[in-house]
Amino acid sequence: MDLNSWTPDDNARRFATLIATALGTFTFIALWLGLGWNGLLALGGGILTGVVLQPLLRVLLRTLFR
Repeated sequence: MDLNSWTPDDNARRFATLIATALGTFTFIALWLGLGWNGLLALGGGILTGVVLQPLLRVLLRTLFR
């Protein structure tokens, strides 16, 4: 895979997915182990965090990479 052929939109999408996944996982673990939430409720919070942050991060990173 040639990384130089990626467009700024490709980079933004990939990095936004990476960051949103990491933050969603962190949120899940923090809610579950840190706050003692039920595992399924904490999982839902982590998923919601990732789903909400991914489009926001994509827009932010797209403007940063252009």
